Amino acid sequence: MLFNLSIASLFSRKPMVFLTCFSIAISMLVLASVAHIETQVRQNFERSVSGVDLIVGSRTSQLNLLLFSIFRLGNPSNNMAWQSFAELASNKQVSWAVPIVLGDSHQGYAVVGTTLDYFEHVKFAQQDKLSLQEGKLFMHNEQLVLGATVARDLGYQLQDEIVLSHGAGKVSFSQHKNHPFTIVGILNATGTPMDRAIYMPIEAVDSLHGSGSSKQDSHAHGHEYDGVQEHHNHAEHPQAISAALVGVNSKIALLSLQRIVSQNKTEPLTAILPNVALHELWQMMSVVELSLKVIAVLVLFASLIGMTTMLLASMRERQRELSVLRALGARPWVLIWLVEVEALLITLLGCILGYVFLSLGLTCLQPVLLHHYAFNIARFPEPLTFLGFTGLALGLAGMLALIPALLSYKKSLSGGLRFP
Repeated sequence: MLFNLSIASLFSRKPMVFLTCFSIAISMLVLASVAHIETQVRQNFERSVSGVDLIVGSRTSQLNLLLFSIFRLGNPSNNMAWQSFAELASNKQVSWAVPIVLGDSHQGYAVVGTTLDYFEHVKFAQQDKLSLQEGKLFMHNEQLVLGATVARDLGYQLQDEIVLSHGAGKVSFSQHKNHPFTIVGILNATGTPMDRAIYMPIEAVDSLHGSGSSKQDSHAHGHEYDGVQEHHNHAEHPQAISAALVGVNSKIALLSLQRIVSQNKTEPLTAILPNVALHELWQMMSVVELSLKVIAVLVLFASLIGMTTMLLASMRERQRELSVLRALGARPWVLIWLVEVEALLITLLGCILGYVFLSLGLTCLQPVLLHHYAFNIARFPEPLTFLGFTGLALGLAGMLALIPALLSYKKSLSGGLRFP
């Protein structure tokens, strides 16, 4: 009976109840979206460095080395000598080492000079390997491979020729027009910054900048990748690289190898653990995350206060209704629970609408974020997290609804039955 009375009472005030539900839905959307985006950003960052045990570069901060080597954000403060990389790769504790050279771009997309080992050892997500959507990996100095986002955004196809630019900006006044490259492969989408990069042979870096031999086609030894026999190029290696991605034979030796690299006497180097650097990044962002959560909770609290105000405003209209219930023998707790149930129903409906709004918004935004920013976001918020927010909203609603509930009981006693 109590539930039926609450439903009938809410239907008698449909416009006001709908606006209140909508207000709570928007506040729940804000609160849940902040938590969902925070979780998805963490997961996207973590899935971008899978399989890499150590990142080595010239002396710089952990975050700078991580951001420019993995996420293509920022620039290296200095280069790392090839001799240092060769010594690192020959260390018995190192399983594999992949050099990368940055500094060039094409229409705003970073160009990564590397070896075929990059596609073999550098992984993403849950140790997933890079794979080709079409074509093959580069075999010669004038060939390159595109990330999925680059190919899609710029409309490039296999065998198209492109010209690279010096520098990382979208607009460059220094283009390498005398050294065009041919697209020979396009990678499958990964939902990571790998999709927004262009990969070329590391041997072509010096020839691209006029300090080495050009377009050498030496095919000495093969490399198997996805069933296709590829060939390494024996052109001269660059004098310096931007960073090196390293895998170790044993996780136990990881810290000792990091110490050895940091104490290198040839040149000052920095060796970082990607997970530790990411943890430092999250610590720096924790203040921003906390601020956003506090703002979202305050928005929810403001919406619930609006609901309480609506219930208080309706008490004058419902004074006779409550007095009739008292005259029919309704106990005090019945009147209190009548208002409480109404408040909880309004809040619950608002939470459900907030989840629906958020899911619809994420469904619409997912392809846009993946296309323009290579940011893969789940379409549906984590149910357990949203249930926690719903419990918080219902708890606050129950406490705030005590004000109009107790007031309704007092009015029903003092007002009595009055007829015009």
